[in-house]
Amino acid sequence: MEAAKRDYLQAAVGVSKSNKLIIPKLLEWYQLAKDLESLVDWVCLHLPEELRKEALICLQRKGRQPLPELVEMVPCDFTFRYLLFP
Repeated sequence: MEAAKRDYLQAAVGVSKSNKLIIPKLLEWYQLAKDLESLVDWVCLHLPEELRKEALICLQRKGRQPLPELVEMVPCDFTFRYLLFP
């Protein structure tokens, strides 16, 4: 289950060209987080190292902009892609 969670987060979470953290709406529906900040914390905690660094760089603007402006919740894409590494 841990490997599947890690693979899903790596495939579904990212940083957009407009420098927003992209989180699938599916995580918001099933996460027991009380608010957006808790959800973002949980997501960042479980991301692979390189993606976590990108997300944290994006979120460093939090003091200047409200968190909802830094996060983009995208509709669910129920197709899952496996990531193949050499």
